Amino acid sequence: MRHLAIPFLILGVAACAAPRGPADSGRVVREDELPAREREVWESYHAGGPAWELERERVLADPGLARFLVDNLVREMVQSYDHSRLASSGERAGPFERACDELVRCAGASTPVLAEMLALRDGIVSFLAADLLARIGASALEPVRAKLGSGQAEVRRRAAELLGRLPNAGAAEGRVEEGLGALAERDPAWIVRAQAAQALGARGAQHAHKGYAAGVLARCLADPDPAVVESATKGLRALAEPRAIPILIDALERSSSSGNVSALHAAQDALRALSGEQADRSPAEWRRWWTEVGERALVH
Repeated sequence: MRHLAIPFLILGVAACAAPRGPADSGRVVREDELPAREREVWESYHAGGPAWELERERVLADPGLARFLVDNLVREMVQSYDHSRLASSGERAGPFERACDELVRCAGASTPVLAEMLALRDGIVSFLAADLLARIGASALEPVRAKLGSGQAEVRRRAAELLGRLPNAGAAEGRVEEGLGALAERDPAWIVRAQAAQALGARGAQHAHKGYAAGVLARCLADPDPAVVESATKGLRALAEPRAIPILIDALERSSSSGNVSALHAAQDALRALSGEQADRSPAEWRRWWTEVGERALVH
């Protein structure tokens, strides 16, 4: 993706089909080779001010110009990041910050392109795209959810991680959580299962209906990979559901027996957080506490 960091502009192809990444959306030309209208748009963006605020609306109403703008904002964002042209705290926004802010303002046109960038091999560029999609928020949910079905494990992992940061989907939330649940339980890549489990906990914590997430995460505690067990434990902690305490006690006992230290610590952290207790306990001590104190105080 580093080939985007060049002093040329991408001349978008207005007749292109489904949204594609900036590298294949059109040919790359020098600024002085741009058609008059595209050059006018790019110069207006750089000039900024009230004139650009009006021009933006006209650009976004034209699919070809909107794609031209988005492609070149992505190019400028990547180029500025590569050259470390980032504003320091308190400084006026530079080319990197301006391009990022503009991509968020143009969310209707930029979201499909940014979602496709999650599949790029360049991890830095995909990270920048994910950060912008998180800023865009709810309207990015569906394009990101679609990436859970990618044939590349890293793309599925990135999509799951980003879904853990995006807001509740309202009526479509069940579909989002089911997609994460399927990966958490059945994805062939352990890193995807682990990321999906943690994201499922983060999403389930956003609303009162936690049963689906809790059920999936409880089953993930039996995953053969210790990293998945640890992530599922953290997901249950994020849910803040006291009914998960007996399940976590069982997981603590298994982690103690298997020597999975990371999962053991995660289970102790979750049990303390959900119970309000300050100290670690053995599995037997936790069961005794649950029977004598916790179940009555926290559930009923």
